Amino acid sequence: MKILEALTDTNIGGAGILLATRCAYLDRSKYEVTIVLPKGSQLKERFERLAIDVIEIDACYDRSFEGRSIPKWIAVLKRIRPELVNCHGCLSCRIAARLCHVPVLVDTRHCAFPPRKWQTRFPGKYFLGWGMRMLSDQTIAVADAAKQNLLEMGGDPHRIRVIINGAEAIFPMGEEEKRKTRERLGIPNHAIVVGMFARLEAYKGHACFLRAASLLIKKNPNFRFLIVGDGSMADALKKEAGRMGIKEYTLFTGFACDVAPLWNITQIQVNCSVGTETSSLALSEGMSLGIPAVASNFGGNPYMIRDGENGFLFPMDQHEILAERIESIAGDPLLYLRLSKGARRRFEQELNAQRMTEETEALYDALLLSKGYRSRG
Repeated sequence: MKILEALTDTNIGGAGILLATRCAYLDRSKYEVTIVLPKGSQLKERFERLAIDVIEIDACYDRSFEGRSIPKWIAVLKRIRPELVNCHGCLSCRIAARLCHVPVLVDTRHCAFPPRKWQTRFPGKYFLGWGMRMLSDQTIAVADAAKQNLLEMGGDPHRIRVIINGAEAIFPMGEEEKRKTRERLGIPNHAIVVGMFARLEAYKGHACFLRAASLLIKKNPNFRFLIVGDGSMADALKKEAGRMGIKEYTLFTGFACDVAPLWNITQIQVNCSVGTETSSLALSEGMSLGIPAVASNFGGNPYMIRDGENGFLFPMDQHEILAERIESIAGDPLLYLRLSKGARRRFEQELNAQRMTEETEALYDALLLSKGYRSRG
């Protein structure tokens, strides 16, 4: 069956990594997949390495809707003639797919945030719900929090399917490789490494992380804080670390193509999100190595982190409690071991790429079969 996946991201973000991960596990005997990206997207090479066909379109650069781009999407759809289209945040493609009478139209909700008042009240809620029904046969929500957002805005519960993001397991490195990585980064072997893997944007809560780091350093100078990622807040956060006097204890790596070495030296991972968080791929990647997490209680984090089982939750933006949770894990070897085992178990049971792909394929098969199409696998 011909499947078209439409993505508007120009940079490498969670949605693109998620889709690439799923494509890596896809049953190629059943599906012929084409990815459509904006011209110049950094994701193109990632999909081409997987031998996935990529079409570049001069439209929707990091934007869901552009009226003038609809004819361009129609041209792509007529060229590919897919049986199923999955739009990842691209309203223009959804409209074009309906106009082209694509048999099955899916959209994927990758974010979770409190809806605005007009989106949850009549008439706004009515029209949003109507639009969802008209422009998709099924919505994939990548977290229960994302589903709840859709329901608050008039979504049909029978047309929303939660499929939690799954990550590929990070390859575990040997002790000598870890030592060399620490040496390369200037991190002492005895240091306790606390890592945050996220885009450097305000909604990820790095400011809270730095405030917690400042408290921890005052008690124990053996802590080191690894901040992996890039974004618009990079310069401001580096200046803030300097102002707090923790610059020498904080390492900003920037965007990392290969995060495996960084994960392998991380002992505790942190997620401080205050917006758009669903089922964090970073949390899943860390759990694949058995790394306990301390995460804010925002969005999909309470589903990912079961308090006291594979990590701890803390009230959003409460850096004192975040510091306490980190300190308790770092200072208790038995607690660390229990949380580490829980993290690995959580990954193996649900948060892995194989499970995510199988659930997505099952949904695709059911939707296609309902329209009279059967996969050739």
